[in-house]
Amino acid sequence: MRGSVWTLLVLSALVGAWVLWSNSGSRARPDLPQAAEVLEQPLPVGSPCLELPEAEQVAPPAVPPAIRGRVGLYVARFEPGESEFRPSKVVQISPEEVFPLASNYKTAVWLEVLRQADQGSLDMEERFVVTRANQSLGGYPYDNTPVLGLGYRMIEHSDNTATDILHRRVGLGSLQPLADELKLCKTRLLLPTKTWWTAESGLGGPDFPRYNLLSSSQRFAQAAPEERLQIAQRLDAIAQTLHPDRLYRAFKTFYAGGYTWEQMAQIDRNLQNASTPVEWARFLWAAFAQNGLSPEADAHFREVMAKGYGWRHLRVRYSYYGGKSGNTAGVLGFTGYLEAPDGCRYVYVFLSDTIPEIYTFHLRRDAFSLINQALLRLGMEGR
Repeated sequence: MRGSVWTLLVLSALVGAWVLWSNSGSRARPDLPQAAEVLEQPLPVGSPCLELPEAEQVAPPAVPPAIRGRVGLYVARFEPGESEFRPSKVVQISPEEVFPLASNYKTAVWLEVLRQADQGSLDMEERFVVTRANQSLGGYPYDNTPVLGLGYRMIEHSDNTATDILHRRVGLGSLQPLADELKLCKTRLLLPTKTWWTAESGLGGPDFPRYNLLSSSQRFAQAAPEERLQIAQRLDAIAQTLHPDRLYRAFKTFYAGGYTWEQMAQIDRNLQNASTPVEWARFLWAAFAQNGLSPEADAHFREVMAKGYGWRHLRVRYSYYGGKSGNTAGVLGFTGYLEAPDGCRYVYVFLSDTIPEIYTFHLRRDAFSLINQALLRLGMEGR
């Protein structure tokens, strides 16, 4: 998805000529609503919902000045033997604000794949062929790659085609129940990568008119769950008719369409899979500490997630790491789960959007500086 390093390489040629123009001044078109008009809560909120857990509040570090957008952070410590989502200490910044997950959502795809394998509805030996219908942007796997191989490509290389193949295999509507069971009312897990890009590129059909993405994406995000799934299915059917090259060219509509950074972030929050720092921390705790998988499936989950991006930038001592990253124009995120040698466990969620830059991945060291400082303040040993 756009959260992968592979995708940054694909998008570079597309947006390179636009960068100089975008930095020259405001990009707002007069016929588009301004940012203050469109930054309402993009997700419908139900009840009951997850509340911020009671925990000792540790003062957060200052956000590095290089990160010039909205920032959300939730880093939590769990004492040895804790089985519930009851952190003892937390560091947090805007923990209940909604952000795009970008490629961080792929953790949910891998978890659901293994849940269905345990249930017998998916065979881990099943193999898949890359077609025009399922090929997304960026690199893609070899034909006849089995489920486990696609899982590694999805997490280690953030392969969008591998993600979409697995997401469609388990079903578009299969991920949202994972969040609903945890009362994550602001979390939406629905669209494969090629599918939300189809909407943003202006090729999404009558549900997503080319020059009306602000209001149409808002309607999608605020629709009732049944209606939202129906819209997603129509959009996904269109996405599977598109050649990736055509989709790639059509991105000029979104990246050079006159939207402000605030408007682009709002569209991302509406169309991408999205969550809040505290809700995604709750999801990660469930995924790693409460997943209910068989021992074999849990081993596959942990082995693959240990390959996710982020471990090289951690400056703390840990005995196990599992995590993911995600980035796109104006968006950056890093999420993970850690087990420390002393038996404590930690989750970290850093999410940011409205960064006024096409390329955000170069900010990874600044983001991990914030994450590392938070982990140290919670008691992790440095290295």
